[in-house]
Amino acid sequence: MDFQRSDAIVTLQSSTGQLASSKDEAVTVESRLDWWSIAALAPAITILLGFLLLFFYGVFQSLTDLKFGRPQVHFIGLDNYAALIKTGDFWNSVRATLVYAGSAVLAQAVFGLVLAKLFATEVILARVMRPVILLPLVLPPMSVALMWTTMMDPQNGIMNYLLSLAGIGRFAWISDPNTAMFSLVVIDVWTYTPFFALITFAGLQGINEEVREAARVNGAKAWATFWHIELPLIAPYILIAAVFRLIESLNQFDIIFGTTQGGPGNSTSVLSVRAYITAFQNLAFGRGAALMVVNWMIVLIGTVAMVKLWRFVRQRVS
Repeated sequence: MDFQRSDAIVTLQSSTGQLASSKDEAVTVESRLDWWSIAALAPAITILLGFLLLFFYGVFQSLTDLKFGRPQVHFIGLDNYAALIKTGDFWNSVRATLVYAGSAVLAQAVFGLVLAKLFATEVILARVMRPVILLPLVLPPMSVALMWTTMMDPQNGIMNYLLSLAGIGRFAWISDPNTAMFSLVVIDVWTYTPFFALITFAGLQGINEEVREAARVNGAKAWATFWHIELPLIAPYILIAAVFRLIESLNQFDIIFGTTQGGPGNSTSVLSVRAYITAFQNLAFGRGAALMVVNWMIVLIGTVAMVKLWRFVRQRVS
């Protein structure tokens, strides 16, 4: 009897030891996995911290009188912002930034929806355009700017030649302050409408065909089906594309600087271009940093508003 008890105790001790060793091995494996996870995330975290450091350093620069050639830098608080608010050029840049971004995103959403509906059909034009629709997106923005500058030349540009074939007189395009902003919006729409089209097309492809068939059975016409069924279902896709495009349009620099450099006059001098001119041509780095911080605040407010609208629409659709 004692032998049986001793055997049971030995067996219990051995099983307990095995369980403890297995737990130790599991802890070791988990610790190894944690180290591997940290090592995998380290580059991304380092890059993120680097961007945050540069951003906060830029905010600090906007609170100083940093200027090229000045040996001492003084902390001046919000003086740069107060000086900007008092100038008409600053408010002109804010207006140009909002007009450019709002017009471009709205036009891209409309034309992107039209292209997406075209791609959803089986017409020959849709088959031809599908392979080449991404071409504007893969071109460098500065190359796009130079190409359109040549095409919009008032004297020898191909755009005025095409207009002349339709009986329309010469158009000033980017050479006139009254038409320069419109011309830039045209360039931006040509470049980035495919982005809207692809995302909207993905939303259309995700709609169950049974929903459309049910609408047809109930007597709904094609336009009613689109307006009451398809458009509400793809609205979240359109809005999420608008969020990304709004961020990039508010920060747009390459296309504008490559075509007009903020001119003629100040008609296209958006905040990003004015900040570049202030910092790297006028060498007032503190004032230029203040302009970029203001631009960042506008981007933040616009993005937050668009994301809230996207969440509201998504909940309604769900």
